[in-house]
Amino acid sequence: MSSKLATLFARLRAVLPQLPPMPRAWVELRCARRLDRLAGRLQRMHARIARMQDHLTAAGAPGGPASDADGALRRMLAGLRAELARMRCDLALWHVRECGGECGTRLAAALARVNRIAVDTHAAAQRLEAELEARAE
Repeated sequence: MSSKLATLFARLRAVLPQLPPMPRAWVELRCARRLDRLAGRLQRMHARIARMQDHLTAAGAPGGPASDADGALRRMLAGLRAELARMRCDLALWHVRECGGECGTRLAAALARVNRIAVDTHAAAQRLEAELEARAE
């Protein structure tokens, strides 16, 4: 790191503790907005999985296309399910650690929405994974 950057970071560290803490409502609003963006990304992921499921179901006629012969998609879906479970655990830990388990209505709604979408996406990925497994046999 250059000496100018090191000096700048040292000055910032010296100034930041002097700033007053942000109001809790503002911090919760920012967290809720971030959770809403995460929920949107998870919702789009769920929609992609549903389209893949529909495609497999529509192509389910005898002689339909082979799907996931090497198992790569099934491994990716299993990884996605593991990440979703880890994300939900991390959110729960964060909620207890940072908020003491209590928060405003906006943040609580955002947390509930993310959890609901994560559970739905997890279930959709599990269904698609089972469908691919059945077709691989």
